Amino acid sequence: MTMQNTNGGAANGFQDLVKRFWGFDHMIGSALIKIIYYIGLFAILIFTVLAMFGGGLMGAMMGGSGGGGGALMFILAPIIGVVYLVFWRFICEMWLLMFLMYARMGEIRDRLPPPS
Repeated sequence: MTMQNTNGGAANGFQDLVKRFWGFDHMIGSALIKIIYYIGLFAILIFTVLAMFGGGLMGAMMGGSGGGGGALMFILAPIIGVVYLVFWRFICEMWLLMFLMYARMGEIRDRLPPPS
C-alpha cells in the first residue's frame, strides 16, 4: 500500500502558475480580465445596494417634501445597476477579444509558409 501526498497536486499547480506568470510562454491576460470582471461585478453590486438604501434613507429623512426622490432612487438604482453591469460585461468581453485576436493572429502567422 502506497501513500500519496494530497498536497503535491496543489503545490505542483501553484508552481505551474508561477512558471506561467514569470515565463511569458502563455498569456495571462484572459485570467486577469476574469478577475477584473468579478471585482467590477462586486463593486457594481455594492454601489447599487448603497444607492438603493441611500435613496430610501434620503426619502425617510426628507419626509413629505422629498420622499418621492428617495423612492425614485430606490426604484432606479437596480435598473441603473443592471445597465452598468451590461456595459461592464461588454467592456471586459472587448478586452478578452483583443487577447484572443492576438493569439489567433499568432496561429495564422505560424501556419504561413516561410518567406522566400
